[in-house]
Amino acid sequence: MSVQGYVLIKVSEKAPKEVKTRIRKIMRGTTVTIKGKGYRSRGLLEEVNGIALAGGVYMVPSSAAERVVEKLSEKSLMVYVEIISLCTCPCR
Repeated sequence: MSVQGYVLIKVSEKAPKEVKTRIRKIMRGTTVTIKGKGYRSRGLLEEVNGIALAGGVYMVPSSAAERVVEKLSEKSLMVYVEIISLCTCPCR
């Protein structure tokens, strides 16, 4: 897999635990059990073909970065997130 065309999304270490949990649930999805039946919501990573690299570090295709930023902005969570471009081309 080439790193060109990907963006790292890093959650701030200083973010409160509740905020980190909210971001993790948005990115990775959640599972809820009601009366013994499990229901799973897909996370944003699965929808955009991203990868969770470590706790609070995600890699998503640059073409889907705008969608991720939009979703986190809706929830007022962009304050706690840093976007790092992995593009090595000289165009930027």
